Amino acid sequence: MLKIRRVQLNFWMTVSALPVFLLLIGLGTWQLERLKWKEKVISERMQRYSAPLLTIGDIMDQQLSALEFRRVSVGGRYVHAKEILVLNKVWRGHPGFHLITPFKTHIGGTVLVNRGWVPMGWPEHKSPQGQAEGPIELIGNIRLDGQKNFWIPDNEPNKNLWFFIDVKQMAAQIGLKDYYPYLIELRSRKKSVGFPKAQRERINVRNKHFEYAVTWYALAITLIIIFVAFHIIKREDKASE
Repeated sequence: MLKIRRVQLNFWMTVSALPVFLLLIGLGTWQLERLKWKEKVISERMQRYSAPLLTIGDIMDQQLSALEFRRVSVGGRYVHAKEILVLNKVWRGHPGFHLITPFKTHIGGTVLVNRGWVPMGWPEHKSPQGQAEGPIELIGNIRLDGQKNFWIPDNEPNKNLWFFIDVKQMAAQIGLKDYYPYLIELRSRKKSVGFPKAQRERINVRNKHFEYAVTWYALAITLIIIFVAFHIIKREDKASE
């Protein structure tokens, strides 16, 4: 007849392991919810990138939240004397800035343009590409203000220190009166020559939530294995006494 041995759980190990196990399962489940959210964001962004090209005159302010990332064309000329540098931007491991240049449009008003990455020491590294003077036609993507979080310091306009995009704040600092309440972000289909280096024209949204979920669930399973192994060893030790 098979004899079943009762297993007596270690009180302190159980009390310690149970909340950790529940936490790990909760974190894994949360990452799966984040995965659904991120997939929706990527899908919406891809649809907007591939939508027909707009002109700046087509854009109404009340539509901005639904038009972010749409491509837009605008003609005009840069106002290089009022450039702004946004700090702590990295390109291929090199620290630098994002170059924000006001662009006076042919239809009136000025729009801020994120022209891409420039190295530390700018404007000493200016190239002909970085100092376009004549009337030109731009095609870029509509972007709204940057998102402030705990890790990003507040902008300090009086010290000309900028850590994130704030169109209203930037326009006020450089004295723009008639400006558009959004930014145009330039993108390039090929590798940029010289500076600034515009972002590549592709969808590049970080999405590792599935890997994170697998990691948390794997840690939960590992905890179960350790918990069971501990009690098996303990039972065998008692049986051998």
